[in-house]
Amino acid sequence: MKKTSLALVIASLAGSSAFAQSTVTVYGIVDTSIRYVSSDNTAGNSNFKMDNGAISNSRIGFKGTEDLGGGLKANFRLENGFNSDTGGFSTPGVLFSRQSWVGLSNGYGQLSLGRQNTPLFDLMADHFDPLTVGNYAANSWLPAGATLVRNANMIKYYGTFGGLSAGLSWAMGEQAGSVRKGSQVSSSLQYTTGNLSFGGGYQQTVDSTTNANKDTAYNLSVSYVIGAAKLYGGYYKIKDSTGTTSAYFALENSPASRTGGVVGLQRKDDGYFLGTTYQLTPAWALTGAAYYDKSKNVSVAGDSGKRYALVGVAEYALSKRTQVYGTVDYNKAKDAAQVELAGKSNVTGLSVGIRHIF
Repeated sequence: MKKTSLALVIASLAGSSAFAQSTVTVYGIVDTSIRYVSSDNTAGNSNFKMDNGAISNSRIGFKGTEDLGGGLKANFRLENGFNSDTGGFSTPGVLFSRQSWVGLSNGYGQLSLGRQNTPLFDLMADHFDPLTVGNYAANSWLPAGATLVRNANMIKYYGTFGGLSAGLSWAMGEQAGSVRKGSQVSSSLQYTTGNLSFGGGYQQTVDSTTNANKDTAYNLSVSYVIGAAKLYGGYYKIKDSTGTTSAYFALENSPASRTGGVVGLQRKDDGYFLGTTYQLTPAWALTGAAYYDKSKNVSVAGDSGKRYALVGVAEYALSKRTQVYGTVDYNKAKDAAQVELAGKSNVTGLSVGIRHIF
C-alpha cells in the first residue's frame, strides 16, 4: 500500500512538471577593492588592504519561479554572501546568509517565508539611499543601523498597486512562552508619481531575553529625478535599548565594535541624509552622499555625540556586467560618538575596485 501511494505521488509530480512553466536562474556579484584607511586601530595607525567591494557585497544565488496557473506563481530565492578577498562566508557558518525563502505571488502581491531583507531595508536599498546601503561600514552605518538589513524566520508581504507599494513583515522570535521576545515587525510604504517618489517605514525589534528592551526606527524619505540626475533625502528616528544600534554604527576595529551598546540604556538617534547620482555619460556615473547623526545616551545616561560622513563614488562601465570604480569617504565623530571610530576622531578612506555581475 505504501509503495503504491509513493508511486502515485511520483507520477503526479512528473505529470505536473510537464505542464507547469518553471525557471531557475543562477546569478551573482563579485566585487573586490583595494582600500586605504587613515586610522584602523586604537593607536590610530593607517592600513592598506584588499577588501570586499565598496559598491555591492559579493554574492551568489539561485532564484526560481513556477507558473501554477490562474495568475498564481511559486517563487524561491537562496542567496549566499561571501567575501571575495578571502573566499570565506560573509557570515561564518551560515550558507545562505543573505536570503533563504519560498513563497507565492499573484496580482495582489507576494507572500514569502524564511530569511529575508526587512521591508524598511528594501525601501532604502532599492529606492532612497544614494549608496544603496553601500558595503563599507564607513558608508552604510546610518541606513544599515536603522533598518538592521535582514532577519530569519520572517513572514513577509510585498505588493505594488500602480504608483503605490507596500511591505509588511513579522519575524518570529521563537522563544518558548513568549510570542513577542526576539520578534520583529517591519513595514514600508512608497508612492511614486512622475519624477517624484516619497516613502517611509516603521520597524521594531524586541530583545530575545526581555520584552522591555526594544529597537524602534522610523523613516521618511524622498527622491526626485531631474534629467540625468537623481536627488535623495531622508530622516531617521531611532530609539534603541537593545545595544544593536551602537554595534551597527561602529567602524571596524573601533572600541564600540568590540563592546557594542549598553543593553537597557535607551540610545536615541536623529539621522539625516542627502545625496545625488548623476549619469554623466552612458558609461560614467557619479554619486555623492552626506550622512549626519545626533545621538544621546550612547555609553551612559545623558551623554551625547555627533557623527558625520561624506562619500563620493565614480563608476565606469566597461560593459553592462563589469564596472570599475573609485571611492572616497570621510567620517568625523564628536564627543560620545567618538567610540564609533577607530583610533582618531576622523577617518578617511580611499578605494579602487572592480565589480562583475553575472
